[in-house]
Amino acid sequence: MPKYSLNDIIERSKRWLKHPYSRIAFIIFIAISLYLIVSAIIVVVLTKPEKEVKIPDVIGKRYADVHNSLIRKGLKPQLKFYDVHDIDNDIILRQYPEPGEIVSENSTIRLLVSRSNLTIDMPSVVGMELPFALNKLKNLHLYDKTISLRVGVISYIPSEKTADNVVIDQSPKSGEKIVLDRKVNLLVSSGSATQPVMPKVVGQSVDLCFPLLMSKKVFVSFTVLPTNDMAQSGIIAQVNPQEGQPLTEGQTVTIQVYYYEMKDKPYYAYERLKYTVPGDEGEGLYEVYVSDNKSKRLCYSQNLKPGNIIDCVFHRTGNARVYVMCNKKQVKVLSFDVEEFD
Repeated sequence: MPKYSLNDIIERSKRWLKHPYSRIAFIIFIAISLYLIVSAIIVVVLTKPEKEVKIPDVIGKRYADVHNSLIRKGLKPQLKFYDVHDIDNDIILRQYPEPGEIVSENSTIRLLVSRSNLTIDMPSVVGMELPFALNKLKNLHLYDKTISLRVGVISYIPSEKTADNVVIDQSPKSGEKIVLDRKVNLLVSSGSATQPVMPKVVGQSVDLCFPLLMSKKVFVSFTVLPTNDMAQSGIIAQVNPQEGQPLTEGQTVTIQVYYYEMKDKPYYAYERLKYTVPGDEGEGLYEVYVSDNKSKRLCYSQNLKPGNIIDCVFHRTGNARVYVMCNKKQVKVLSFDVEEFD
């Protein structure tokens, strides 16, 4: 059998390509090869498996509370409203697909949501201490059912006539007919402006008392006390200075707050933030803001140096983003993502 060198093969290939039918055959071969390659790529892209999502159980939940979670899961809510008279507004009555079904990402979840024109006479909470006022708004009776009104903005102002943490005014006003999803804004006394004193906060939740303390123009330092009692989480155990002691502007007050660390976190929970100030951030006023499904609010404010530790407890509604600020500039964002559904 004759042997050919590489040069012989190249020369024979050139002579073969000079033949007109050979060139046509070669072009057809290249075209078919390109067609097969492109077709294979298209088939791979089109048949690529999509991410799968497990449908959560949202029946009985308020749609406003679960909307963001459904979007983050990769589901597209499609709403249909049903007029009711004996159910709260914005409650999910039915869903499709059923809970637990596996669907591809970007699938539609159809929800039947209550739309209530039920109204209630706004009760009066003026003159009540804030914790009692909030408890009253959460436990109102309408016909044979217990309902809750949502609280909007709570603002504090000094008052020479009204004691600390007592509601001065409210909106809507007492006696006004309101729908059940109307938010109630409260104006609360922060006590005397001429001689502020340490208010009564022991035994109350930190999320209610922190804004009151900040209205005294003081800094708040946390001491976190671990507890095995979940019901005590977020409750203030002790304060320094003691209740009734005078406060001065810029003073640092210390509050001891219980914290229960949970493995399975519910939709509403207290969280603990620990953050060490890096050496390259510098000295300044460090503030911590929490943004969740309820609102964006301040939960920590202290003058710190590099190496100091931010250690505080805050209340979370749904998933939360925590913003650490130094001299009003954002230096860190932390996530407290909670999977609300199974």
